[in-house]
Formats: sequence, structure tokens, C-alpha cells
Amino acid sequence: MAKVYSTVFWQRIRLPQMGPQEPKDVARDTVRDLSALVGELADLKGDATHWLTDLEYEVLRYRLETAQAAAEAALVEARRRVRETVIWGDAIIKRS
Repeated sequence: MAKVYSTVFWQRIRLPQMGPQEPKDVARDTVRDLSALVGELADLKGDATHWLTDLEYEVLRYRLETAQAAAEAALVEARRRVRETVIWGDAIIKRS
């Protein structure tokens, strides 16, 4: 059975306003999220390598390794793009 919340409950909750965001903030948030994802994949890969030693799990371990490598490559690219973006006044200027 679903819970029913009163309007007073929802009025007390302050959700962040959604709307246009600065590209710099979006890029930094993306890098932070990717960094967390890479860490989680590394933990999963370590657990799988330690606990799942049978040959039937070899494909799973290979896929986790591939997923971690792809996430790390995306993280490196995202960090590079954040570094190359220079904020100057109100304009965003990208270095060549």
C-alpha cells in the first residue's frame, strides 16, 4: 500500500530548483559522478576476482574489467575537458 503524504509534508521539503545550469558546474558534476562510478566498478571487479574464481564467471570478470576501463577513459577525457575550459568573466573560452 502506497503512503499518502500531506501537503504540509511536501511544503517542508525544499528541493533544489531545476533549470539552466552553468556548463562549468555540469562538467564538474559529471567528473565527480564518473569518479564515483569508476570506484564502484573497481570494487566490483576486485570482489569478483576474489570470490568468483570458477571458469563460468570468466565472462563476468572480463566484462567488469572492460566496463572499468571504459569508465576510466571517460573520466580522463572529462577531466581533460574540465581543465581546458577557462572561465573568464561571463564567457567560457576553450583553449586550442
